[in-house]
Amino acid sequence: MNNLEVVSKAEPLLESALAPRGIEIVDIEFKKENGRLIFRVFIDHEDGVDHDRCQEASGIIGDVLDRYDLISQSYYLEVSSPGLDRVLKKDRDFERFAGREVKLKTHEPVNGQKNFKGILKGLEDGHIVLDIEGKNVSIARNNAKQVRLVVEW
Repeated sequence: MNNLEVVSKAEPLLESALAPRGIEIVDIEFKKENGRLIFRVFIDHEDGVDHDRCQEASGIIGDVLDRYDLISQSYYLEVSSPGLDRVLKKDRDFERFAGREVKLKTHEPVNGQKNFKGILKGLEDGHIVLDIEGKNVSIARNNAKQVRLVVEW
């Protein structure tokens, strides 16, 4: 099983195991870094994410990964907060953070550019809609390489 397959099989299992604790999966990465295989899970909770919440989630995640034997090699498990500049990936992210400023990078250029910054309006018919200087810009969701919240100071 390749890394993407591991993530796609693990995510629904982890979501159902963490949901009763009010813990939401924001993102999962499974990749080699500095010669080590890392399974990294970014979590969120309505009361915030602190060390205790990460430790709680880590125990649950480790149990699920072991129970279903999803990773055959040795790996390191990391659990953390998504941070203030969190990645937006799921439909609920685009709804929840509508009205916030985001940075969006595309795979292919849109009107000659690949980097955008504007106010997230939401999702419409498979497109991410941004208000950029008073104009609505619609970008196909499958062309979005990364969408991140802009940190407000």
